[in-house]
Amino acid sequence: MTIEHPMRKMAFVVALFVLASAACCDAAPWTHDQRQAPGTAPTLSLWPAPASYTGASTLTPLASTVAFVATGHTSDVLTKAFARYSKLLSTTIAGRAAHHDKTQQDTVTTINVNVLSANISLVFGVNESYTAERSAAGQPVVITAPTVYGALRGLETVVQLADQRDTYQTGAAAVPTTFAIADTPRFAYRGLMMDYSRHFYPVAFIKHTLDAMSYSKLNVLHMHITDDQSFPMQSERYPDLTSKGAYGPQYVYSVSDMQELGAYAQDRGIILVPEFDMPAHSSSWGAGEPDIMVTGSGCSPSLFTHGDTLDPTNNKTYEVIDGFLSEMAALFPPPFLHLGGDEVPTACWAGSSRVKDWMAAHKIADYDALESYFVNRVASGKGVQASGRTLMYWEEIFNNGVNLPPSAIIQAWKTNAMPGVIKKGHRVTNSYKWYLNHGCNNYGDGVWKDFYVNDPLKFVPGTTPEEQRLVMGGETTMWGECVDSVIFDAVVWPRAAAAAEQLWSPQHMTQSASSAVARRLAGHRCRLVARGVDAAPIDDSGDPRTLNPGCQ
Repeated sequence: MTIEHPMRKMAFVVALFVLASAACCDAAPWTHDQRQAPGTAPTLSLWPAPASYTGASTLTPLASTVAFVATGHTSDVLTKAFARYSKLLSTTIAGRAAHHDKTQQDTVTTINVNVLSANISLVFGVNESYTAERSAAGQPVVITAPTVYGALRGLETVVQLADQRDTYQTGAAAVPTTFAIADTPRFAYRGLMMDYSRHFYPVAFIKHTLDAMSYSKLNVLHMHITDDQSFPMQSERYPDLTSKGAYGPQYVYSVSDMQELGAYAQDRGIILVPEFDMPAHSSSWGAGEPDIMVTGSGCSPSLFTHGDTLDPTNNKTYEVIDGFLSEMAALFPPPFLHLGGDEVPTACWAGSSRVKDWMAAHKIADYDALESYFVNRVASGKGVQASGRTLMYWEEIFNNGVNLPPSAIIQAWKTNAMPGVIKKGHRVTNSYKWYLNHGCNNYGDGVWKDFYVNDPLKFVPGTTPEEQRLVMGGETTMWGECVDSVIFDAVVWPRAAAAAEQLWSPQHMTQSASSAVARRLAGHRCRLVARGVDAAPIDDSGDPRTLNPGCQ
């Protein structure tokens, strides 16, 4: 990526043609029976809610031509963001043309974006804060951010501000005449997991999901790439893993596919976390490398089903794993590498006389100790060490007493493992009570309200502020047993957006899934639908007259 001269001013002008006019800003409030006065601001449907907002009660429409201007450092990332958000703004204005009042003198003609740093490195914990304001009538909207990734979050907010929605009627594309927003995320890790092994998602759909994530300020895509069912990742070093382990040649992610996705994600400020689950959930490895699998009476009788494991007693196992992981580390952007570690079927090891004999010869007393041996030998491999990756694991690795390096991160999911993890000094990310499905139960851990109030810190009571800082955030997980690209959006959204606000907005704002929050989420759901995300309606039991009509 190239960076232009640090302080070059760049205008990205988008002609936004406003068609027939009507009374300005006749936007409906949050009830069907009462309407606000023309030209006044509706209850904001910004999502996630910014940390601080003040604004006038009057609205100012967008002009027919709006210029996006880089007044600070510019970059390819910012230029592409201008193109994306100008397209969204154009669609908004065209859709609201019937409500535009051409006679109004004050219009928004310019959005200035001042990025204070030329550094476009996407590192975990990058500063995503921003301010956005319009100080007076006749003035431009101004977004200021320490980094380009903060600017991306500010652009999302400002474009949402011009696209206020409810489920009955839309008003003109307008912003409050004056407003001031100061915003920063509560947690640095705000994720969604996709399962690419059980159902194959086309690259175009993964890009679609990255876009959808950016609309709710999510910044981590956890890619669960391999599992028992298939091995869809191309390996140039071990081609049989893919040629024999994938569903077929059309169901493979190539090296170029992942490079393309990495660049696409960076442009949206999203970090990719590749996961290659081991030693269990690995039956598909055995199709291409049968010598590295355990066989025995307790193992799965056939490939591509749960019950097999990689062989922790075989030197070749570690050679293949380290070679493959070093290949993947060179492909995926830093800093994380997830190595799974969940649901090890120790009955497979118990049914293998060779494994038991090896354990006795090496004085390994039990299967937890054997798992610990495997995990640490993989982590100490030359390729893994040279990659400098921060390793992540599912919580079983911690629960089973595996001796982990201090830098290892644990992902909680099945129990409240978080207090023990942070007491040991490890960082942790939460997926407990944030499962979007359980197998073929696509209800998972509940409706949007359940996801909204699932504050990760409620699972670590009685801890110190220093210990709480080890809680990185969390992610919702979408397993692929009975979900593919056809129904993915409706299962994931808007519940993942509910979790996104819990992870972004200040803690005091997200303690209750109130009727006001429900109305705001209903508006955001309609915004997602307008942007091409097939989000499901939200649970309407508390306010059916407001939330039932559908999106207009």
